[in-house]
Amino acid sequence: MPAKTDTAIAYRVTADVLRHERLTGNDRLVRLRTRTRALDGMQKEAVVEYGPTGAVWRLLCDEGPWLNGTDLAPFPLAFFTAGLAATIMSDFLAEAADRKIRIDQLELRQDNFFTMDGSAVKGTMAASVEPIRLVLTASGDTHAAELEDIAAIALEDRSATALSLREFLPSRFSIELNGKPLAWPGEIAEAVTTLADPADLFGRLPGDTTAASAEAIIHKDEAAPAPESEGAVGLQSNQKRMVHVHTEGRLRGDGLKEIAVQCIKPAGSRFVFLSDDAADIGGQERAPCGLTYLSAGVAFCFMTQLGRYAQIAKQDLRGYRIVQETSFAHGRPYQPAAMPVDTFVCLDSGNPDTDNLTLVQMGEQTCYLHAAFRNPVDIDFSVDAG
Repeated sequence: MPAKTDTAIAYRVTADVLRHERLTGNDRLVRLRTRTRALDGMQKEAVVEYGPTGAVWRLLCDEGPWLNGTDLAPFPLAFFTAGLAATIMSDFLAEAADRKIRIDQLELRQDNFFTMDGSAVKGTMAASVEPIRLVLTASGDTHAAELEDIAAIALEDRSATALSLREFLPSRFSIELNGKPLAWPGEIAEAVTTLADPADLFGRLPGDTTAASAEAIIHKDEAAPAPESEGAVGLQSNQKRMVHVHTEGRLRGDGLKEIAVQCIKPAGSRFVFLSDDAADIGGQERAPCGLTYLSAGVAFCFMTQLGRYAQIAKQDLRGYRIVQETSFAHGRPYQPAAMPVDTFVCLDSGNPDTDNLTLVQMGEQTCYLHAAFRNPVDIDFSVDAG
């Protein structure tokens, strides 16, 4: 599919584009379904459905110079870290509200570190995730000790996303190759095995109808510096490197969260995301909620790894799409929950079955965000009283 050059990075669409394949379920889980396709180069396009309210968002992802991307839209890890920041801020505010404490200022600084090590050709390349460094700056009608306790309870007892990082949640998959099922040797993603290939959905998407004067939901705030001398380091068949992503968030006077994300190593552009809580937890849905961004980030990162491995291994990957389900439960007031990521992978390929199984296996193995779910990740946090 051709790359996008003249479209908004994020905009809302009506749920009727999904036709009959809507999310259902009346349990306490918050289910999100992310349908994603690859475009030209390193661009990906996603439609994310937030189950409890039916809100549907269309999002565009790209890569920076480290993967020969056009840098038009945020990279996958930016969506994930922005979503993580937004959910942490929401959980902090919810805990404060339950205590009837007014919060006048809330800011966040978050540093995420991801590593890649090994050989793609030998099948040893794997992603891992280092502990997250988090600093919350808050002020309100209480003292510093209680602000710190609010943060601790929000992260330990309320946050579904923090729980998903602490838990052991190996991902589940289902595969379709050239329109026919391909047996997956691992745990099957039963929840998505009966879903349709999302290829037709994207042809039904309308363009952005947001008024020209409206504030962009996602925009590039600062361009990347000149590429580093090593060029597209992410496409090398042997890896031993770390990716450092820095995120800064603040609560605005209008209640929106403004979250700026920049890749520090390798050096990348700075993108600004707006986020609002979903309507089922009191938000106005003026922008995607944190779980929407986070879920999109997981799908985008996995898609990048599929395309990257196919390039390195010189596979005949002509098209690829996924339908991903992520499920959480808000800790309101407590007992959050998180489920493994379920992914239905649709491949168009001239390679044999074994090559395509290896493609999906390596995609999961080298995906930073599937690694974040399957291996416990600590959050080292502190609170500054503003």
